[in-house]
Amino acid sequence: MNKVPVILFFSVCVFFVSEACKCAVRHPQRIFCQSDYVIQGRILREQSVDSWRKRYEVKVQENFKNRYADPVRGSKVWIYTASSSPACGVMFDIGNKYVIAGSRDMKGKLEASSCSWNVKVSDLSNFQRQALRNMSYKRNCACKIRGCPHARCEKSDGCLVPYTNSNCYHRNALCKQSGNTCSWTPNIC
Repeated sequence: MNKVPVILFFSVCVFFVSEACKCAVRHPQRIFCQSDYVIQGRILREQSVDSWRKRYEVKVQENFKNRYADPVRGSKVWIYTASSSPACGVMFDIGNKYVIAGSRDMKGKLEASSCSWNVKVSDLSNFQRQALRNMSYKRNCACKIRGCPHARCEKSDGCLVPYTNSNCYHRNALCKQSGNTCSWTPNIC
């Protein structure tokens, strides 16, 4: 009997893993308080800065963080997409109004990333609109807000956002300071 050699071919697969933008889910009040600026503005145009980074010209309609500081109401500013990673860049639709929260770089340029609070004004809940307009987020920045990723979380100072109902808390609740304590108000969630 003749033996026939068997030739096995193994294929090698190569996977490229890109550095994705990793963002912790944070309550809008927490993002507001940790941001260098929070504005409402209309997106006027977009320009490429380099192969993956963009900047957007924005007509500022309101400065919620500091009403009398730069960027002032009525001015036009450039907001750059985050420089840390292409995956962290944010995209805005030309002509739409947004609430944009972000940071300033070392040179003072305004930056926004996909981890910031960048939401179309039309997508804000009524509660969020009121919290921005009447400065409720700003007045309560001393309160600590932390997420609760488990079914049971330890009590702590500040407000806990339960994982199972976080969307309701993000859209309809404020961690409000009263004396030395903070608690959710209104507590409809």
